[in-house]
Amino acid sequence: MELGGDVDPQGMLVLLQDADWNAFVPERDLPPLRERLVALEQEHGTTEAHRFATARLQERGARLMQPYIGWDSPFNDYALSPCGRHLATGPDNGPLQIWEMTTGRAVNKLDTGEAGVGWAGHRDTVQWSADGTRLALAFNTNMVGLWDPFGEQVDPVGDADVTDGRDRPPAFALSPDGRRAYISMRSSHQVMGCIAALDRGHVFSTDSREDGSGPAPEMLPEALPEEFSRRIERDEWSFRRVRWSRDGTRLLGFNGEWACAVDVPGGRMRWLAHTEDVVEWSPDGRRFASIAVGSGTDGTGRLTVFESETGSAVGAPVEQLQGTLHWGMRGEAARLAVVAGDGRGVDVYDEDGRHESHLDIDTTEQIGVSYWGGGERPWAWSPSGEHGACLTSDDQIEVWSLGDDPACVRSIEVPEETAAVLWGADGVLAAIGGFTLRFVRALTGDVLGDFANGREDEEGLAPVEDGDGLHGIYTADVFPLDDTTWCALASPPEGLGANLVIAPAERRADLDGLLAWVVDRRFAWPVRWGDLNLVEDTEAAAAEFA
Repeated sequence: MELGGDVDPQGMLVLLQDADWNAFVPERDLPPLRERLVALEQEHGTTEAHRFATARLQERGARLMQPYIGWDSPFNDYALSPCGRHLATGPDNGPLQIWEMTTGRAVNKLDTGEAGVGWAGHRDTVQWSADGTRLALAFNTNMVGLWDPFGEQVDPVGDADVTDGRDRPPAFALSPDGRRAYISMRSSHQVMGCIAALDRGHVFSTDSREDGSGPAPEMLPEALPEEFSRRIERDEWSFRRVRWSRDGTRLLGFNGEWACAVDVPGGRMRWLAHTEDVVEWSPDGRRFASIAVGSGTDGTGRLTVFESETGSAVGAPVEQLQGTLHWGMRGEAARLAVVAGDGRGVDVYDEDGRHESHLDIDTTEQIGVSYWGGGERPWAWSPSGEHGACLTSDDQIEVWSLGDDPACVRSIEVPEETAAVLWGADGVLAAIGGFTLRFVRALTGDVLGDFANGREDEEGLAPVEDGDGLHGIYTADVFPLDDTTWCALASPPEGLGANLVIAPAERRADLDGLLAWVVDRRFAWPVRWGDLNLVEDTEAAAAEFA
């Protein structure tokens, strides 16, 4: 869609009216169109051009979406897509949500069953494929499934139930092509776990495949080298955390004081390195780091950076306060930030473990330095590696420029008990707590979206109960507008998606802070740019669909 140069409201309307909307491709055309209309709105307010474009998108199937999933659903885990444009958040119960970072709005929901996603204190239970077209989840307590995060199907493409009823999620790693996953499980082989083809339906362990149907998991039959068994003092290996190498030839992970690389297929252990309880790999997979506990009482340890190809240390260990490890990339080179707790700041290293700078940040006390830190992620690198964002003890995010002379460029207020900060595309941060999610621009502090689960309808304020048939004419999706006002999205019986809002008429403008028109389950479009079909009660809603 060609929109030409800068035009006035009437000129933009003419361009849109003359455009070939049959050739409109959302992935290609919607972001630049939205950007042009944002600029137009800043200069002239909402115009006929905005309303015309919104009407065309509604004709193409855009439907309203609200951000809430339930009143008692804390976030267990979350992950940014590789491009940084979408965030996946997995709740303790209820559906997984996909958010667009640029707009700070929910754009899709995936059905993960009653048990939700992940488990409190467990990481890596939400994983994107390398190209961002598939999403793997540990769900339903101990299963691993594969979804299309932007597809019409809300159920998994395939799943694996291979842990024989384990009461926690297994460690797993999604392959770069998004088709298979390594899943930790007990087996008769020395290298525990299996490779499950998640794009082929239901995968069961060999012992539980009652009728022999469905693909069997691929085991790792090669034995541990005697030298490695002697070093770890046992004749079997399992991963506590694991990832797949970028080229798809190895599994990289750790368990206890050891890290290793295992070939796939087969399971040959390529190398074994003595590390510490927590190991983190760089985004490109070329480096990993660990901090060994020191003998002093001040929390000082020894930071070592290793090569992933050989498991060998890169240089000598350096003295470093205990803290969480956070890798980022600046061009082709990796960078490492170590965040110490109790206000002791952040240290930045290059990919070979050479100290670059110390940032005087009053870091939060919540930092957990063990694997069981769960969702705590107090630091985020910008995609360019030129900036970093860190949670502080006074409910702020400090944004730092990390050139030759590091400096704090902005402080941003975040909700209490925020535990993680993620830096996505277009300079947008996601600040995540147990029940809170705030999207904010890193360099300006502008809040794009602000959401809090956990509200309860103690005073009977909801206009309808969630899932109520409402006279058998349509279904409703209930959500809170604030602490005292509940609203609902309603759908016609044809199942085309929500296109009507039940809310107080005087709160129409406030709905823009929560709702969005969603296109292709991937892009959000401001509701203020179109006419909301709004009614004040269920009887009026029923009449709309009569």
